[in-house]
Amino acid sequence: MTAKEELIKEITQSSDFLIEEVLNFLLFIKNRFKQRISESQTGDVSNNLSSPSFLNFIDNITSQIPQTEWEKLPSDMSKNLDYYLYGSPKS
Repeated sequence: MTAKEELIKEITQSSDFLIEEVLNFLLFIKNRFKQRISESQTGDVSNNLSSPSFLNFIDNITSQIPQTEWEKLPSDMSKNLDYYLYGSPKS
């Protein structure tokens, strides 16, 4: 089964809310990709964009976040993620 077929199968079994979130994410990624292709054609970007990796994509997004914002994150975020997301008791 191809990735596209598997995605379609999962979509048919998902809630409307989840489908909207996936659609928004897909459109966001497509827009960023088009933007980078456009920049590479004008010479603004030196990276090879023929096959961008997901990790490079994440690195580019996180590099746009100012250091002051990273410092606002709690130091125990990974340990107590459920507390920060849902209000569960801290570990």
